[in-house]
Amino acid sequence: MKRIKRFNVAERVAHWSQAFAFVVLFLTGAGLIFQFFGDFLGVEGLRRAGLLHRVIGISFPVIVLAVLVLLTPKTTREWLKSLVSWNKDDIRFLMLFPKEFFGGHVKLPPQGKFNAGEKINSLLVIFSSAIMVITGWMLIFRHLFPAWMVVWIHPVHAGTALLLAAVILAHAYLGLGHPSSREAMKGMVKGTVSETFAREHHLLWYEQVKDTDYVVVEKEVEQTALES
Repeated sequence: MKRIKRFNVAERVAHWSQAFAFVVLFLTGAGLIFQFFGDFLGVEGLRRAGLLHRVIGISFPVIVLAVLVLLTPKTTREWLKSLVSWNKDDIRFLMLFPKEFFGGHVKLPPQGKFNAGEKINSLLVIFSSAIMVITGWMLIFRHLFPAWMVVWIHPVHAGTALLLAAVILAHAYLGLGHPSSREAMKGMVKGTVSETFAREHHLLWYEQVKDTDYVVVEKEVEQTALES
């Protein structure tokens, strides 16, 4: 079986680092959002959770950006460029995709390496993460800001976290549970997707790479995994 190289090691490291950071940040921040969780942790638990929340919140955005910018700048530029490149097929995809998302079967328009849904997901994650970082830093150095601003920063930070949680849950469902999209998870784990999946879900991108060294044979993929 032929497979198509979709994500390199640096891209996968950045993706899973971000996923890990979000889970830790959401769980450690939940004590401040949900009272019952805060009561469960207790005073000492909340103190430790708050410390871990700050450490992860400060360090992981820097790590993810460093990996994307320094280790895989070309694919990062291509990814960011795709997020601002839209056409009529992207709009049609967004109009038809809700039916596909909830288990229906529709013929979606041809897409590039990132379909319109993935573009929306990426944009939401980027802007939400930026808001989380900015408001998080403002909460850490709250003494530098007026009291009325700090009062508003709390709900903005918490509300953005809940929005980001919803986005990531939908993303996880498509990668783990949706019957027609589960192959995409292999792209983020192994780095490759099946030729059939690439052709059916990302036809424009498949046409670009089908005659290049992006195409590998299943046995070659297994051998590479064993050697590594």
